Amino acid sequence: MTYRQKAISWLLHAIKIILGDESIRRYIILFYHPNITNSGKKYIKTFNAFVPKGKTHEDKAKIITKYCENASKKKGVVVFTASNIHKDKFDNETHYQTYIVDNNKKCLIVSDPAFNKTKEGKAGIYMAEVSNQVVIPFFENKEYKTQFVELSTPAQICDDDVFCQSWSLYILLQKLKNNEYLHDISLEIPEEQINKYDMLLGFYKQLFTDMPELGENLRAEYEGEILENRGPNKPTKIEKENFLKFHPVDLLMDMSKYEMN
Repeated sequence: MTYRQKAISWLLHAIKIILGDESIRRYIILFYHPNITNSGKKYIKTFNAFVPKGKTHEDKAKIITKYCENASKKKGVVVFTASNIHKDKFDNETHYQTYIVDNNKKCLIVSDPAFNKTKEGKAGIYMAEVSNQVVIPFFENKEYKTQFVELSTPAQICDDDVFCQSWSLYILLQKLKNNEYLHDISLEIPEEQINKYDMLLGFYKQLFTDMPELGENLRAEYEGEILENRGPNKPTKIEKENFLKFHPVDLLMDMSKYEMN
């Protein structure tokens, strides 16, 4: 593997981290959709998978439910993100799902990157546990109409695709365009994996073109992950020097879909 290929691996890892960050997700959502009614920090939340020390899976579910209760009392549209909650210390899955809560229309739109429309052919690789067990039951009890965004094919179908943070954000932004979720809850996703990656890469390039200021966040995360890695496969001093010669945004803009795998 060349230095470029390894640098791309670090780059994609850095993108995964920053697009999973609550403040950055909020910034991106408000950049494209500044008129969301409830735009404060309390409402464009991202609930990660981790259960705080001394707490339980049920405790974390109650926190999300309390948020949903507060969100349902607001006027207009509230958007948020939640991941499947870790069941125990051996559970390391993170599967992000996003939500549009329209309190005027009393509807909940759920974006699940592994949504399988037909239940046939290639299936998504994760279950929408936090949606089906926590978020949807709450809003259905409030008599909200709940619907999943109907992907033509699951966005995530293989274990190598670890980009649920990216997919969930992409799907959310697509459905918020011109309030599309009100009249069309479908979304075309390419069937072939390489074309899925092409769609995702185009999304990344668009983000850093429209918001070049995010490049600093990407650079800091990219360099930090390389320099602070302490694992058994940590880069050598020479490898670190070579990886750091790449500017992450320039590298991203030069990438092809074939380098996403």
